[in-house]
Amino acid sequence: VTYHVGANAGVDPEHILSVADGVVVPCAGGPDLLAPFVRAREDAVIAANFPVVSQMGGSPGTLAADVARARELGATEIRLYHAGLASDGDLDAIREALTGL
Repeated sequence: VTYHVGANAGVDPEHILSVADGVVVPCAGGPDLLAPFVRAREDAVIAANFPVVSQMGGSPGTLAADVARARELGATEIRLYHAGLASDGDLDAIREALTGL
């Protein structure tokens, strides 16, 4: 089954939320992967994980819009992937995005 291979092997939302109280959903390509998890269990913790280091493919410049969309989709938390490795410019963009929320 293709979802069992690669760096992001994926899980079945209904199954994983029947045995766990929440998930961290990788949102490098945007927050649309959140929807199946939100639908699977109403009281679950759904953490949207956004990469925020430009040199690692992250997009701190779109973080505010990405987080807003994740909240619309039902995310209950956000995570900032590798924020500790962010440049000063990335940190400024992250700070600005989070301040605006």
